[in-house]
Amino acid sequence: MPRYLLKGLLITFLILVVLTGIGVGTGVLVSAKLNNTVVNARQNGFEQGYFKGRSDGFQLGSEAGYQAGSKKGYIDAGGPNANTVTQPGYYFVYNPSYDEVMTTLGQNELYTAQAILDYAKSNGIRAAYVRVPIARPASEGRIYLYQLVSFDTVDKGMIIVEPRSHREVKVEVGKSYSQLNGFPISDYDDTITKVTTVW
Repeated sequence: MPRYLLKGLLITFLILVVLTGIGVGTGVLVSAKLNNTVVNARQNGFEQGYFKGRSDGFQLGSEAGYQAGSKKGYIDAGGPNANTVTQPGYYFVYNPSYDEVMTTLGQNELYTAQAILDYAKSNGIRAAYVRVPIARPASEGRIYLYQLVSFDTVDKGMIIVEPRSHREVKVEVGKSYSQLNGFPISDYDDTITKVTTVW
């Protein structure tokens, strides 16, 4: 066999070995990455499902327990129309104290307006959604706003709470939200344009 043919066969063999090695290596890397993605997705799904189920169960249990206890206490105290309290649709809500609001927020993982409102409702606490649009320019069909929660406390009157920080805040149309509340100055226009409170 001529020498140049042997040399060609040897080069072809080496190229096949290198390409096979690259293919096997790539397959191992892709398989490992896919396995990691599946494991992470499974773990994330488990955690989200666990916390959602726990939160929903807690809210349902809290609401049922609060309502049952409130009705029993009201009936035992002989309040007006006490015998109608057991009828379906009778619902108790109350205005909390300032300390009760802050303690509740501090002891529970409630960092959105909706989560706070859901928790308050399920525990018979009267709370309101506060919608605060700001002047920041937005794309068509979109509005920038702060979503806050208000409580009419029995000892300090009406307070508004920022969900992420659980800090009491002030809102006033025509004023900068960050300046009004001592937050770092925003790099966009956060002048409050309207305040809507929904009980």
